[in-house]
Amino acid sequence: MSPTFILPLPVLLTATRYKAGDELIRGETIIIHTGAAARSPGVSGIESVPWLDNKGILDLSELPDHLLVIGGLEFGQAFRRFGSRVTVLERGNRIIFREDPGISSLAQELLEDEGLVFHLGTEILFVEKDGAEITVMYRQGTDKKKIEGSHLLVAAGRAPAVDNLNLEAAGVQTNERGYIEVDDGRTSKKHIYALGDVNGKGAFTHTSVHDGQVFLDHYLYGGERRISDRNLIYAMYIDPPLARVGINAAEAARRGIDFLAAEMPMSAVSRAREKAETGGVMKVITDARSKTILGTR
Repeated sequence: MSPTFILPLPVLLTATRYKAGDELIRGETIIIHTGAAARSPGVSGIESVPWLDNKGILDLSELPDHLLVIGGLEFGQAFRRFGSRVTVLERGNRIIFREDPGISSLAQELLEDEGLVFHLGTEILFVEKDGAEITVMYRQGTDKKKIEGSHLLVAAGRAPAVDNLNLEAAGVQTNERGYIEVDDGRTSKKHIYALGDVNGKGAFTHTSVHDGQVFLDHYLYGGERRISDRNLIYAMYIDPPLARVGINAAEAARRGIDFLAAEMPMSAVSRAREKAETGGVMKVITDARSKTILGTR
């Protein structure tokens, strides 16, 4: 069996030669598994502001008086419960835009009940720090507004960790968002695999593990497991948590599927009432003809 090298930060020299530190390595099968990092918002003035990402916010030694959040909900809710004022600036016209509008509205209502403040449909113009305060200037509709806070959390998504890989030298293609393009794990060079967050096929631990299982099936057994065949399991750790398996109603409609939808409020679930966790709703999408379950949340 040919050797396989897993390099944390390889520099590609050619399609088969790589450099790790000062060591030159040749491999017939290569795995790129470099993950992703918090994406900078690319806003004017951001370089002069000590903004926080998902790692930096965990290093705080003080509780923010007023936490401004660009995107993201989980840390916002957590710090609101710690006692911080929290304002969320969201680019879209609703939060959690990948979900059905009803789910988005319910989640926003539950979070607002806890004291989170939302400004939707915002375009961040620039940020600056003046003394102890951070100022965010933004446009909402036709109006220009500003808001001040003690801390700024940027949760504007993740960016693939590919900047130092020299992918062009090996002929490895990326898409418009910078993720390595893959066909069930294989890149444009069939002996090079890109697994985990770096391929943009799922930003979760379980999807990364599944990528590895698909690779091993191909590599060791010549099998036919496919990343594209998996049912995505998705979770957002707000409280109550948002979890989904399969597709939602919007995706079913986009695919032209004749579907049925049913939902039940958590207040109708005995265990939820027993635990005093009655916020939220359960929803099921089924194929109208076969009654096959297409998605649940």
